[in-house]
Amino acid sequence: MQTKLFPFGAAVLVAMLYADSVSAAAIVNGTFNSDLNGWSTVTSNGAVSWNSAGAAELVTGAGTAPFSAVLVQGDDGTFNFGSPILLGAGDEFLKFDALFGSLGNDGSENPVGLFSDNLSLWMYDANGLGDVLLATIDALTSATSFSLDLSAYVGRSVAFSFELNDEEDGLDSRVLLDNVRLEQRSEPPVSVPEPGTLGLMMLGGLAYCGRVSRSRRKVQNRIQ
Repeated sequence: MQTKLFPFGAAVLVAMLYADSVSAAAIVNGTFNSDLNGWSTVTSNGAVSWNSAGAAELVTGAGTAPFSAVLVQGDDGTFNFGSPILLGAGDEFLKFDALFGSLGNDGSENPVGLFSDNLSLWMYDANGLGDVLLATIDALTSATSFSLDLSAYVGRSVAFSFELNDEEDGLDSRVLLDNVRLEQRSEPPVSVPEPGTLGLMMLGGLAYCGRVSRSRRKVQNRIQ
C-alpha cells in the first residue's frame, strides 16, 4: 500500500478549512422576506430597517458620516466572527440587487463636495488573511443588479458588510438591498486533458480511424 504525502502547507490549509467548517454558516435570509433575521446592523447618523417591500433599507442621516448605515452577515459588527460564512465550492460569486434613491437635500452638507454618497461592500476575513474591498457603488448609479467574483477567496471564512457612506454632497440617500446570495459559475470551466491522457486519446482515435478504414475497404471489395 502506497502512502501519499501532502506538502505541509496543504495539510495546514486542510486543517484550517476543517476547523472553520465547524462554526461556519451560509448566507441566511438574503431575500429579507419578513425581517432582518440573520443580519447585524451598525449605524452612525443613518439607519437600517426592514422595508415592507421585502428588502433591507439603508438610509443616510443629517450631516456626513462614513459607515452611516451598515448591514453585516458573518459577524455582529465587533469582529468576533461568532458565525462566519465559509466560502466553499460553488460559492464563486456574490450576487445581490440594490435600488438606490435620493432622500432630498441635506442643508447641513456642502453641496459641492468631491464625492457622492456610496455603498461600499467589504469582505472581512475571520482568520486575519486580509480584508477585501469588493466594490464601491455610487448612489447615483442606475444599475440594480450586481455580481462579484469571489473565486479567488474560496476556502476562507468571512463576513460580508454592506456600508452606506454619507459623503459631503448636499444630499441624503437610501438603498434597498435584496436577493443577497452566493452562486457558482453558470458554466463549468473547460477541462483540459493532461498530456498523458491527451496522448492516449490521440492513439485511441488513430486506432479507431484505422478500423473504420479497413471496414470500408472490406465493404468496397464485397460490392466489387
